Amino acid sequence: MFKLRLKQELLLRKYKKNYRLITILLVVIIVCIIGYFMSISPKPDPVPKSIQNRVSFTIFYPVPSQQTVFKQDSFKYNKSLSQITFVVNFDKRNITFAEQSTPGSFNSSPSFYQSFVQKLGGYATFDAVNGRVDLTLPIQTEEQTAIMNAKGTLLFANSSGKISENNWKLLFNSVNNIQPK
Repeated sequence: MFKLRLKQELLLRKYKKNYRLITILLVVIIVCIIGYFMSISPKPDPVPKSIQNRVSFTIFYPVPSQQTVFKQDSFKYNKSLSQITFVVNFDKRNITFAEQSTPGSFNSSPSFYQSFVQKLGGYATFDAVNGRVDLTLPIQTEEQTAIMNAKGTLLFANSSGKISENNWKLLFNSVNNIQPK
């Protein structure tokens, strides 16, 4: 009787050790799975919802990264102009984005946009994921400005310093968009 009881006690201890080990392994696996899904889940849009809800045009923004950092407090909506502005630090330069609905005159005449870009000192053009981008150097400001007219939005991006054409391409090929609600 004593031997049987001792045998049962030893078996019970053995199973308790295995149970603890299995429990610890399951917890570690679950934590790893949750961490993986959190790392691949899409990051929220940097544009505040209060601004997203006020506009009726597509909002373009560069995807945040180590090279592209948003100045969160810079997001502004100008009701009288129906325009949003925000600042991104890219390539060690501040780039101010200003976006609004494309004016009707840009759509009524195909040559209007092209002459507009020429008047602003257009010097280069390239295709990006969301549309054509024109680089300008307006005489009035002498600040590099990228202009994109796509999906019903007219976008201006002014740089605080000179940026190479390749870096403009890199920036605009990382641009995502939020459709109006």
